Amino acid sequence: MRAISYWGVATSMACAVSALGLTPTYAQSTEQAQILERLDTLQAELDALKKQLAETKTQADQSKKLAEKADNRAQKAVLAADQVRPNAWHMAGYADVGIEFSDGENSDTFTSGKFNPAFHFLYKDLVLFESEFQVTTMDGGETDLELEYSQLDFLLHDNAVLVAGKFLSPVGQFQERLHPSWINRLTNAPVGFGHGGIQPLSDVGLMLRGGIPVGERLFTYSVAVGNGPRLGHDGVELEGFGRDDNSNKAISGRAAFFPIDNLEIGGSFLFAKVTAEGEEEPDDDHDDDEVLASVVADSGDLQDLPLRDYDLWGFDAAFTKGNWDIRAEYLNANLKGLGDPDDDHGDVIEPLSWEAWYAQVAYRMSGVSDSSFFQKLEPVVRYGRFTVEGDHDLEDELNEKRFNIGLNYWVSPSVVVKSAIEFRNYMASEREDDTRLQLQLSYGF
Repeated sequence: MRAISYWGVATSMACAVSALGLTPTYAQSTEQAQILERLDTLQAELDALKKQLAETKTQADQSKKLAEKADNRAQKAVLAADQVRPNAWHMAGYADVGIEFSDGENSDTFTSGKFNPAFHFLYKDLVLFESEFQVTTMDGGETDLELEYSQLDFLLHDNAVLVAGKFLSPVGQFQERLHPSWINRLTNAPVGFGHGGIQPLSDVGLMLRGGIPVGERLFTYSVAVGNGPRLGHDGVELEGFGRDDNSNKAISGRAAFFPIDNLEIGGSFLFAKVTAEGEEEPDDDHDDDEVLASVVADSGDLQDLPLRDYDLWGFDAAFTKGNWDIRAEYLNANLKGLGDPDDDHGDVIEPLSWEAWYAQVAYRMSGVSDSSFFQKLEPVVRYGRFTVEGDHDLEDELNEKRFNIGLNYWVSPSVVVKSAIEFRNYMASEREDDTRLQLQLSYGF
């Protein structure tokens, strides 16, 4: 019995030792198998990524080739179009209609307004031709066609453009920038700044203009030489004449600077000589050449006619920021007299002087209210004065103070309905003051 027990214990111990020896080997084999399985999975994923990368690269190469082909075709198309039609053209302009009620000497009337088409033709980036016509219905019912400007702009440099032809005068701001009815905040021009006023409207000749950066600011300039003004009904006619009546040319221009953002301050000038005997104007049956011929016949030679110095200077300012539009202009002109006042036997022509100015404030009410109607409203206030000294007839006819209160409704950025009350205070005692209610629809295109 004791022997069997020893053998049983020995057998049990041997089995235990055998079991302990086999267990680590089995566990290690299982872990290695799992690692190998993971490595195979990672290898498969890596192969898939390599294949996907290769396909993406192939697609990118194909896209690049297609893009290069498309770019080449586009360049060829541009070159072909440039060779076939190098010109680009554009049409713009404006029109307006209205009605005016007056308690003065003028009758209540509808106004047919104006139609001003403007054409622009550009040849590459070298030359721009621009021209504007004005078509109006006259008081007698006939249609009047005027050439506002017709000019060639040679793009010499980023900072310089040479203008040749009939161009709007660079003197001041209103005529060159603000006179179109859909840009002008009121229904008419400030007193002294329209036809028959002190501000030059246009000239025929050459003009150099551009802008020059000065640090972070901008300096702009315009210098023109042209045929200049002539004597006429209102003393001096300041419109572009197709032919000069003397060999002296007018020099005019404007320089402006932006001292701060949104504020422009400018100064203008014009120096010219006008022919003292050139007051006669052509009628419907005669042209300028015939009138000049008659003047020469009466005076001997055009160059021998007496000349009068005409000098004009002024300044302007404009502040435009956000909803605010604030502007002011001042102009002063003098026409030198002729003859010696102390000579009892000589003819004396008295000197003439003009002065005009206005200040204007406009405010767009966008953002003031949530109402879409109020956001399109724009109240406007303008006050101006125009005076002439040296001729009693002109003083009685032109001397005036004018106050305007307006309210505009902007249907769109280029369509505006204007309403305004205008108070005209004439300085001549025999003229009755006038109050006018004006309504106008203006459209820019």
